[in-house]
Parts: sequence; C-alpha cells; structure tokens
Amino acid sequence: MRIDIENKILIPFMILLILSIITLGIVSYWNGYQLLLENETKNLSMHLEEMIFFIEDVAESVEDGGLTEEEGKAAVLDYYQRQEKENLVIFDGERLLFNKFHVDDDRTKEFLEEALDGEEATLPIGNDILIYKSYDPWGWIIGYGLNKGLFSYEVLESQKYMILVAIISLIFSMQAAIVISHNISKPIKMLADLCDKIAQGSFNEKIEIKRKDEIGMLANAFNNMVYRLQEKTTKLIEITQLNEDILRNIATGIITTDQQGRILSINQAAKELLVEYKEKDGQKYIEKKLLNQVKETLSSSKNINHVEIFDHVDEGNKIYLDVTTSLLKTDEGFVSGAICSFNDISERKKIENNMETLDRLTSIGQLAAGIAHEIRNPLAGMKTSIQVLKNRLCKEEGQANEKLFNGVLYEIDRINHLITDILDFAKPRTPKYEKTDLLMILNRALDLVKKTAEENHIKIYLENRCSRPLVFVDSAQIEQVFLNIIKNALKAVEKNGTLKIILDVHRQEKASFVTMEFHDNGCGIEPDNLEKIFDPFFTTSPQGTGLGLSVVYELVKGNRGKMDVHSTVDVGTKFKIKFPLYGGGDHEEKNIDC
Repeated sequence: MRIDIENKILIPFMILLILSIITLGIVSYWNGYQLLLENETKNLSMHLEEMIFFIEDVAESVEDGGLTEEEGKAAVLDYYQRQEKENLVIFDGERLLFNKFHVDDDRTKEFLEEALDGEEATLPIGNDILIYKSYDPWGWIIGYGLNKGLFSYEVLESQKYMILVAIISLIFSMQAAIVISHNISKPIKMLADLCDKIAQGSFNEKIEIKRKDEIGMLANAFNNMVYRLQEKTTKLIEITQLNEDILRNIATGIITTDQQGRILSINQAAKELLVEYKEKDGQKYIEKKLLNQVKETLSSSKNINHVEIFDHVDEGNKIYLDVTTSLLKTDEGFVSGAICSFNDISERKKIENNMETLDRLTSIGQLAAGIAHEIRNPLAGMKTSIQVLKNRLCKEEGQANEKLFNGVLYEIDRINHLITDILDFAKPRTPKYEKTDLLMILNRALDLVKKTAEENHIKIYLENRCSRPLVFVDSAQIEQVFLNIIKNALKAVEKNGTLKIILDVHRQEKASFVTMEFHDNGCGIEPDNLEKIFDPFFTTSPQGTGLGLSVVYELVKGNRGKMDVHSTVDVGTKFKIKFPLYGGGDHEEKNIDC
C-alpha cells in the first residue's frame, strides 16, 4: 500500500509520542509500585519488631519463673490467635505453630525451612513475599506474608490522575503532530500534484506558496522551471509539428528503423504506396525489399542508392522505385538506426520507355517508308511482266507453267501487302472519330474469327459487365485492333484452349474508361521479349512480319487509348486496352483538340 508524504511524517511522530508516554507511564508505575512495596515491607518489619519485643517480655516472665516455657509459648500463640493477625506465620523449625497466610502449610513450611539460617530476611514465594525474623531462644521464625498482586490496584488507584493527564497529553500531542505534519507535507503535496499535471501536458499551472523558508524558495524555483519548460515544450511542439507536416506532405516515402532494422516510423507517402500495392497483391514484396536494403546499409555502414524493379505487383505492371538508404546518426556520430527514402518513378520510366519506343518507331517508320516506295515500283513492273509472260507462255505450252506463274504472282502480292502494312505503320491514316459501341465492334470481329476458333476447338468467352460501352473512336481502326489481338491469341492457344474477353467500365472522379481485357491460356511470352513485342519487325513466328502489334499499338494510341500486356510463360497472356468513356459530342471534340 502506498503511503503519502503526510503519513510518512505523521506516523514516526505518533510512534515517538506513544512510546515516550508509554515509557513514562511504565517507569512511573514501576516507581510507585516499588515505593509502595518498600513502605509496606517497612511496616511489616516494624510489626515483626513489636512481636519480638512482646515475645521477649513473655520470655522474661519465663526466666523469672512466673511461667514455664511451654506456657509462655502458648500464651503468645493464644494472644495472636485472639488478635486475628492476618498473614502471620510462626514456625518452630519442625511444624507451623500459627499460619494465617493464604499459601498452604506445606509450601509455607518448605520456604521457612530455607530461612532457618538467617535472623531476618524477605523470602519470595511465587507472587508473594514472606518477611520474617527469627527468635533463637525458642527456635521460632516469625513472619508476615505479603501478596504483591494487591499493590497493582493500589498503584493504579493512586496514579489514575497521572494516567488521565498522560492520555490527555497524548491526545494533544497527536493533534499537534497532525498539524505539524500537515503543515510540512501540504506544500510537498502541492508540488507533487503539479508534477502530475505537468506530466499530463498541462504547463499553465503554478504553485501558490507564500513562504520565506526553503519550501517557499523551492516553490519559486519550481514555478520558474515550469515556465522555462513551457517555452521549451512549445518550441519543441512547433518543430515536431513542422517535421511531421513535412514528412506527411512530402511525396517521397520515408521509413526509419532501429539498429536491428525494425520499423520505427513511416510517413504518409510510404504508407499509401505500401498499402496500395499490398492490397493489390496480398504480399509484402516492396516492404521486404526495402528492409533488406536497410539491413545491408546497417551491416556495411554505407549509403546505398538503387532503382528497384518489382514485377509481381499492380496486376503485373512493373513498379520502379528509386530507393536510397543511409545511416541515421546522432550529433555525436552514434548510429541509432537507418533511414530509407524512396520515390515511385514508374510513370517516369514508362514515359522514358515510350519515348525510346517512339524514337525507334519513327526512325524505323521513316526508313521503312523509303524502302517500301523503292521496292513497290520495281514490283509493279515485275508483276506486269509476269502477267504478260503468263498470258504468252501458258497459251503456247498449256498449264505446265501456269502454276509457277501463279506462285510468283502470289508472292508478289504478299510483298505488296507487306509494303502496305509498312506504309500504314509509317504513315497511319487519320482516325475518323465517331460515337461507337465497342461491344458491336467486338462482336463483328468475333464473327470473323469464329470459324478459325471452331476448327481449332478453342472456346471464346465474352463477359460484358456494362450496358452500352460507348466510346469516341475510329470504328474501322478499332476493329482492326481487335482482330489482330484475337488472331494472335488464337495462334498462341493450343487446341481445346480458351480465350476470355472482359468488357467493363471503370468510373473515377476525373475520368471514366471502358476497358477490354483479352485473357488466353496459351504459351505466354518470355520476359525478355515482353518489352519488344510492340517494336516493328520483331516476331518469334517464322510466318510473321513483326508489324501486327506495332500497328495495333499505334492505332490504340491514335484513338486516345492505352494498352498494356502482362504475360507468364506456360500460363497465358493478358492484353488490356482502355478508351475514355463517351461523354457527349462537345466534350469529345474538346478532348480531340487537346
């Protein structure tokens, strides 16, 4: 149990007062008891002297012949028998001649036998004492018994007023001790209460103690300390709030850790990024990677800057983080932990990659356009010449050479189609925007590939999650996009495979989009090839030209759309295309002008 300061002062005072008064009472009682016992002993001794004088008078009569010794003894005993002397004992060495003491005869006799050697003494018998004298001529021991217990009541009776005074003094002393302890402890309690309020954050409190002693000086010093503490705390709160505002509003994610790499603090930007990607993936890839770099910094005592790439978050999109870790040191140079700062540079990387792709496509497009024009002119002459030769020779020599000429003409037509694709890629025609229902375009494209899918036993599932997915695009170009993607998916899927198409609308505060997702369970695309699939002339198929997806990419971009691809080898590929949801004629015209 906790004892407060007032009781800590009061209890010792009380104990000292009580002990002092009890000690004084015991000493007084003992002195009174001893004094009364001494007086009673003296009185009994005087009675014994008188008895001895009386016996000596009787003994003189015996010596004078007036009485025999036996008659003298009988006269003495008869005299005291008639006097009814209480507590009187007469012993002749063998038997008790007279016993008015309350102790039994045998015990009294036993004690008196021990007293035969002395002339006079005081003999203790339990709670009693026996004061005796011996009369040698007759061989008698004459004594008076005294019960010590009778004195206790007499002592208490004689000292009752003193006891009453002691009790009253004790009460007043206790009251005085209470007042003194309260007077001493009150300012200390006030200081303690003020300390509790300050610990709870209340710095406007002051202690009002108007005293000129040491406690008053302590109170003034304490008030000054509280004032200075309030000033320092206000400045500290302002600095802390400023730091928190900076950390909360800065776009850079910041994490601090202790020396073991355990997270101590994390700012808002870091929380949002980690929570966003954790929710999408369910794992803590980013957090683990960051903490691993922190531990590397702590172990090597060196600052580290890396651009980390994460492939398994954000539905397959690559996340690029510019991560810097450094040691967290005090002013004395002591390492207390580490700090990790990171920025999401995914959009910047995407722009850089798009710019590189655009530069590449522009260069290749210009080169391809020039080559295409140079090739198309000779091809036109070759085709005309072959047709003339076919007409001449086939008439003369029959159908033997017709098959050969037809093959040459077919290959020339293939080259012409390739040149047309190159020219379309290099200089695509300007889209003719119109309000279009994407579902209608998609169904038209599916009708064109239906036969191919049935021949290869490939099932196509269409999941439409919106009522009318209206967009403002060139319907012919978008149909070409859908056809190209679906044909590529059918080529990648083995027999009895599946292609799932999901059509949905995603509404946001600033803009809403129609999304198209094409999921196949085909062979997938190697990670090294995934970034090259939109490059012109890149293909892994011996039959392909490498221009299909390049043209698709340009057409989607020309219709204000975006396209992403995610693929896993032996699992499948997902193409995701999104277009702005149609928002009315004026709105769309404004967007096109922008």
